[in-house]
Amino acid sequence: MTLSLSQRSVTFFKRAARQRRVPYQRMIRALVDAYAERQERKG
Repeated sequence: MTLSLSQRSVTFFKRAARQRRVPYQRMIRALVDAYAERQERKG
């Protein structure tokens, strides 16, 4: 799957991931997974 993000979002996630010493793609994936899980619980 391809996900298009704004440059602003990419910059944010790269900076946040660097501070936490994790790959930024993993951080984005975790965020999307957490969102999906919460939405499923609401359902």
